[in-house]
Amino acid sequence: MTRVSVVEERGSFRLVAGDGRFAVVEARAGQVFGLPDDSGGGRDGAADTPDGMASVAHWTGEEEARALMRDLSERGDRLARQLR
Repeated sequence: MTRVSVVEERGSFRLVAGDGRFAVVEARAGQVFGLPDDSGGGRDGAADTPDGMASVAHWTGEEEARALMRDLSERGDRLARQLR
């Protein structure tokens, strides 16, 4: 099993690392979901544990995962400003 650690957290998004690979997951209501969404728009959740994060992660390189994390965080910040 992949040993997963949280590298960075912004709101509900987490940049995680495991075995030299990186991914972004979203944590909500005790579950984690892999990002980006599946091509059909669905996402299977898992328990908010290291094993759960490993099971839903869409593993990639660090640069790509950090870019996704930045994009998601910026979108979330813009949405929060609009809702005020």
